[in-house]
Amino acid sequence: MYQEERIQQIYQLLVQHGRVTKKEIMEQFAISADTARRDILEVLKLDKVIRTHGGIMLAQTNPQVFDFLERLDQSKPEKEHMSMLVKKHLPENSVCFLDVSTTLLLVAQQLEKKCTVYTHSLDNALALAKDNQVDTHILGGQLDKENRFFFSEEGLQTIRKQKFDCCIIGAASLEQEGIFFKESTNAWIKQRIIEQSRKVILVAENAKFFKQGHYQGASYSQIDQFITDRELTPDQRAYFEPETEIIF
Repeated sequence: MYQEERIQQIYQLLVQHGRVTKKEIMEQFAISADTARRDILEVLKLDKVIRTHGGIMLAQTNPQVFDFLERLDQSKPEKEHMSMLVKKHLPENSVCFLDVSTTLLLVAQQLEKKCTVYTHSLDNALALAKDNQVDTHILGGQLDKENRFFFSEEGLQTIRKQKFDCCIIGAASLEQEGIFFKESTNAWIKQRIIEQSRKVILVAENAKFFKQGHYQGASYSQIDQFITDRELTPDQRAYFEPETEIIF
């Protein structure tokens, strides 16, 4: 493959993922470290590409957090991969909370495990209703139609009375200060759920490190397990506690 072709493909990877490392370029195109370095220097000449530790990234990736239905078809292969990892690590006969998330909707659609699931997600509840093995509980209240989840003070009270073996939460953005969400009500639910859970599993694609949310729902020190779609950079790994298990 000519260098010009690799440059085009590397840029497409940047558009899709927001960043790419030198190691990933070497593996993707089966090239040497020196060739990858020369390719990176060429890509850096393109608009909005900047150097990072170990690779390159887009200087202005889109920070907007889209509504639920707008996110359904984004990064579909990555979400399917993560949903399979979630199902693998969800124990049988557990009592868990399943968050509103386009990735976790795939989990709900294909769970096929005997367990008890609480959720505030309209779509999760509809999907789980088709699975006879799952004992489903919906936290009701006012429906946020754009983001397709329910919220009420009664729902928060229900959470406070329940102890969960695990909670599986998503994220709007993964920022240095913590894990953020688009809506304050959604962040409040995460805060209460985490308090009542023996194990906290965070599920989010790497692109969430390049988004911007508004309301913090969790800190990295509260996360026991992080399921994502690719290896973290050293800077990203440093957000989490050393004992947090990273799975990709």
